[in-house]
Amino acid sequence: MEEKGWVSFYRKILDNPTICKDSDYFAVWGYLLLNATHDELKILFKGEEKIIKPGQLITGRKKIAEKFNISESKVQRILKMFENEHQIEQEQSNKNRLITIVNWNMYQTSEQQNKQQVNNNRTTSEQQVNTNNNDNNVINNKKENIKRKKFVKPTLEEVKEYCIERNNAINPISFINYYESNGWMVGKNAMKDWKACVRSWETKDYNSKPKEEKVPEWFGKEIKQKEISDERKAKAEAIRNGTYKP
Repeated sequence: MEEKGWVSFYRKILDNPTICKDSDYFAVWGYLLLNATHDELKILFKGEEKIIKPGQLITGRKKIAEKFNISESKVQRILKMFENEHQIEQEQSNKNRLITIVNWNMYQTSEQQNKQQVNNNRTTSEQQVNTNNNDNNVINNKKENIKRKKFVKPTLEEVKEYCIERNNAINPISFINYYESNGWMVGKNAMKDWKACVRSWETKDYNSKPKEEKVPEWFGKEIKQKEISDERKAKAEAIRNGTYKP
């Protein structure tokens, strides 16, 4: 009747005075649990074919006595005590006995359930791993996209508008000149966010007093064209109003 595998052995057993009466009682109880079947089996009992169910086993007091080196008479007393305390039920023959562990299903699950639980846990774990891998791939892709995003130098007008929005005293021309001269580097690293640099300047004393500076050559044409356009608009307006003086 011995099978490979395991059974649930609950700590609550230690609170059972019958099972824990002495070491022999505890040993016999463990023997019954470990040798009870988990599946229905066909056996011969009292010369007839019989199906035993989970939580049952065929054994004898002599076999148990030899296993633990205790007397057969004590094994008989132990089994009788278990029966009287409704821990087991037993049906005897002239050779052995059929023992049924009462409330087996309350403490044990069938081997099929155990296998199903293991499979379910394995599937859940695999799904979790796949989900985590997918999440990691999304995160890595986002990081890769961020890395690939190329920094674009701001225009003077963009810096000016942001400084007005922030209501700070930063001179946009000073800001542009400073970073144009060092290749748009922040320390040893290439600039990633010029707006963050503007905010950083607000806490520093790079240019507490705005001063006249030359516009960098790389956007000078843009400003010059804007000035010419403004002058033409002003001239046209003066001519219409009759206030133009050449």
